[in-house]
Amino acid sequence: MIIAKSAAVLLVNFILYLSFGSFFTVRKGRDWSVPVTVAVGFFAYYALFAVFCLPVMLTYRPLSLLSTIWLIPCALAVLAAAVLFGRAWCARLFGIAEDMKHAGLFWAGVVIVTAVSAALVVMSYNFTLDAAYYVANVATNVDTNMINVYNAFTGSWQDHFELRYAFATYYVNDAVVCQLTGLPALVETKTVMASSVMIIVNMLYVYICRSFFDRHRSAFLMYALMSLMNVMFISIYTASNFLMTRTYEGKSIVGNVSLILIFILFMMLVKNEDEKGVFVKLFVICLGTATVSSTANMVIPAAVGVLFVPYAIIKKKPSVLAKAALCILPEIVMMLLYVLYVKGYYAIYTYPR
Repeated sequence: MIIAKSAAVLLVNFILYLSFGSFFTVRKGRDWSVPVTVAVGFFAYYALFAVFCLPVMLTYRPLSLLSTIWLIPCALAVLAAAVLFGRAWCARLFGIAEDMKHAGLFWAGVVIVTAVSAALVVMSYNFTLDAAYYVANVATNVDTNMINVYNAFTGSWQDHFELRYAFATYYVNDAVVCQLTGLPALVETKTVMASSVMIIVNMLYVYICRSFFDRHRSAFLMYALMSLMNVMFISIYTASNFLMTRTYEGKSIVGNVSLILIFILFMMLVKNEDEKGVFVKLFVICLGTATVSSTANMVIPAAVGVLFVPYAIIKKKPSVLAKAALCILPEIVMMLLYVLYVKGYYAIYTYPR
């Protein structure tokens, strides 16, 4: 029963990501990519969730209220997206099916590598302190029917919200899913979300490989080597380590989804300087990433700067600098808020004062 329920939640996740992402990527007469749409939708989903979550959390309301409220925008987004983009989805699905007929071995290999990668991270034993905290945080929120009010390790009441985690509402969404579906916190985080992240990462890998190579054999060789590197390139400082051992954590998403997606947007801009919507998508990614992990406050501005600042200088386009700066504004704001909190200038209490 738990396996069937987990599979259903996994499917719903991707329906939601595709629906949310389509509003930013699917346009009539313009080519669009399923991997990019799903990945952008992932961050759009969590950005909007934060908008609903934070007022509930900061006014000390129960998790069940948020769970009820959150169903409404999700249902509306899926319904609106199906009406607006249903034909585009069907056309793209038909195109993928046709490509599978002509390159069956390529797609079979992609499915096998993705499935093996997902199985590895689901079955691996993760014993890090952070992993324990995040799972415990989800379980504590569900059991207490509150949001980040009680310490995840001890269960004791906290005088104020720990800001390092309070604005990272990504884990609160896991608690909402657990409350709505009855899935245990460990299954939702370690199985469903770990699989979701791994599938998205592999979708983006395939997109990059197909962008570099028209031949399926060459693209698959690059894809296989990229996947193999994640298995072999394990140390405390690599994104591969987080992807393969701490897949569902926010840091893993920042290092393996956000950064890859930002690089893909940069590729789009280099390939076609008139590419429309690049910076809108970049802003959505930056905004959504800020709600996933506080690590984004340092990593995302660095990544955007490394890619887009040289581009703006070489192309002599100062407007690119302005757009890039606007995109990383969420991270800058969150960084300042966190520094002020650490320095003791303010605290957000878990009760009315």
